[in-house]
Amino acid sequence: MQKSFNGILLIPFFVLSITLNAQVTAVSPYSKIGVGDLNSNVYTRTLGFGGASLGVKDKLNINFSNPASYTALSLTTFHIGFQASSIEQEQADPAILEENSSAGLRYFAFGLPLTEWWGGAFGIQPYSFKGYSISSQTSFGGVDVTNESEGVGGLNQFFFGNAFKVAEGLSLGFNTSFIFGKIEENTYVLWDNANFVNTKIQEVANVTGFIFNYGAQYTHDLGNDKELGFGLTYSNTMDLNADVGDFAYTFLGQPGLEFPIDSTATSSSSDSKITLPSEFGFGISYGKKNPVILNYAWMLSADFQLYNGSEFRDYNGENVNMVNGYKAEAGAYVTPRYSFKGLARNSSYWSAIEYRVGGFYEETPFSIAGTQISNYGITFGLGLPVKPRGLGPGETRISTINTGLVIGRRGTTDNGLVQENYLNFYLGLTLNDKWFIKYKYR
Repeated sequence: MQKSFNGILLIPFFVLSITLNAQVTAVSPYSKIGVGDLNSNVYTRTLGFGGASLGVKDKLNINFSNPASYTALSLTTFHIGFQASSIEQEQADPAILEENSSAGLRYFAFGLPLTEWWGGAFGIQPYSFKGYSISSQTSFGGVDVTNESEGVGGLNQFFFGNAFKVAEGLSLGFNTSFIFGKIEENTYVLWDNANFVNTKIQEVANVTGFIFNYGAQYTHDLGNDKELGFGLTYSNTMDLNADVGDFAYTFLGQPGLEFPIDSTATSSSSDSKITLPSEFGFGISYGKKNPVILNYAWMLSADFQLYNGSEFRDYNGENVNMVNGYKAEAGAYVTPRYSFKGLARNSSYWSAIEYRVGGFYEETPFSIAGTQISNYGITFGLGLPVKPRGLGPGETRISTINTGLVIGRRGTTDNGLVQENYLNFYLGLTLNDKWFIKYKYR
């Protein structure tokens, strides 16, 4: 008798070496608020049906949004995902229309069914993004003055999660995430007169710390392979360490081509903290299981999440433009061959594709000039199966190419604000493999 394992052991460690240098970056003025635009916690497959996943128990996919789901994993699972975005940004007064884009590696994650009652996962992905450039002009004594502010960087998270089956149909789990990254924000005062010198104020925060989120899932068998699922998640307020450096000087030239001339330039550093707010979520799912694909043939799901942004504090101990927000998501997916009796013997590749659709509405935790920023859109996705080759006795390998499309709008042109119309395309690869196969020889 020999024990062996296959396939994908070395892939995550290769991906880890390139992830931190290949993030998607923000291109939005709203990323100036808080620690920036918050990254979605769901992966490409789930984004295709609106992101509603808190109540979804999945045997073939890592559901990071609810760590209690890890007990459902039946095969060793690896995910990698990419994102490309196109954004049209519009302001009414003054009339401005800009087009921006971004792209990059979005996440990788690795999950293991450790025992019948214990599952785990780990991975790395962005937590938030900073990426903005905002300018305004005024006049002082007949001289035009341009005020510019820009921000770059963001926070990453490396997570390690565990889930445990504590009763029939009931699982509890938690994710421990190490947050790390750098946020740099610069402010310029630029004079349109050679008799004045320009000024730069730079603030750089190196951020580290741990956050925890907890989850619970319960599934109820309705008979006829139908199943009802419920999910709860919670994250309490957490403090991150922030090493903040400030530097200010006058200079000749323009931003990016600066020649400091001020011998009285000032710099300082301090140890501070950033307080992240608490979050709560509830989800429900309803689907039909199919043993042939080790998963659901079709499913409906819906989530509701609260984000208590009023609890946020930056490294100055202040809360600027952060309020309580919420998000509602709903979606569905179906694989025709395994959902409809008339297609059970259909050999067409199109009948084996998983089709996904969904939508969401969000009141973000961002508020400017008394206007809370909304975000809403529709989503679509496909799960494209890849047929395995060269399987030995007892081996199980499943490969799926996942695509997702999100068409959405954030913000408004009212009150001098910016409206963003965006199109996000997601591409993901999921590899499933059965490890520790026992071969018998006679």
